[in-house]
Amino acid sequence: MARSRNIKPRFFTNEDLVELPFEARLLFIGLWTEADREGRLEDRPKRLKMSLFPADNIDIDLQLTSLANAGFILRYEANGDRFIQVLNFDKHQSPHVKEVASIIPAPTIAGKNPIEKQQDSGKEDASTVQA
Repeated sequence: MARSRNIKPRFFTNEDLVELPFEARLLFIGLWTEADREGRLEDRPKRLKMSLFPADNIDIDLQLTSLANAGFILRYEANGDRFIQVLNFDKHQSPHVKEVASIIPAPTIAGKNPIEKQQDSGKEDASTVQA
C-alpha cells in the first residue's frame, strides 16, 4: 500500500544522488511511498515496476542495484525472502501515528544491525537526502 512521504529540497542537489540516473532517483522517492514505517519493503522488482512505473520501460532491478551500490538502500534476504531497507529512513520520515508496525524482519549480519553501521559510515550527504 502506498503511503504519503516527504521530500526535502536538498534531495535534488545531493552530490551522491545526482550521479545516479534519473530513473534511480525517482525510484528512490517511490520506494519511500512503498516502504512501511521502518523503511522496509519486499524486494520485488516486477511488483515495484507495476506500482511505480507501469507505463515506462525501466529496469527496476538495475536501478535498485545502483541505489544499493551508492549506499541509499540495503537489499537483503531473511527467511528465504528478499527485502529492501531504505537506509536512514527513520531519520527523515515521520510515518503517521496510526501506521502499523513493520512485519518485515530487520536486516542482520552476524547478529548485528547493518543499518546502524551504515548510518555511522560517514556518508553524510547520502543520509540527508530523504525527507
